[in-house]
Amino acid sequence: MLGKEITLHRSSDSGSTFGSAIADVWSIQIGEITAETIENQAHGASTDFKEYEYGMKDGGETAIVIRYKAGQTDAEALADALHNSTKEHLQLQFPAPINKSVSFRCLVTKVGVATEQGALVERSFTLKVDGAPTEATIS
Repeated sequence: MLGKEITLHRSSDSGSTFGSAIADVWSIQIGEITAETIENQAHGASTDFKEYEYGMKDGGETAIVIRYKAGQTDAEALADALHNSTKEHLQLQFPAPINKSVSFRCLVTKVGVATEQGALVERSFTLKVDGAPTEATIS
């Protein structure tokens, strides 16, 4: 999915607020939210079909390629997060007609080599969502 109008934002205050875009998202593969299942069938039940309950949920993993101006320290901080084992608070903003934002705490699990694309730097990242993502309408 091409995401040339999707923007990436970083929070410096543990996800309370997100500033201006730190990069344009050039491409994105959004992970799926999944849930474990727990078998909940009583032994000796009157049916041969298993029954289940929901277990723990997983916020998924998102792969992005971003382009940003050289020296953009917030974008470079994502690479540092992998090396320093720190968590990041990020937000993806999807313009109209979607008009939504998705905010999440994440671990940066993969960092690509930065390459020059004209006046911009291009870099790939894989982000593992830590906890529940929050979706909101952009006003």
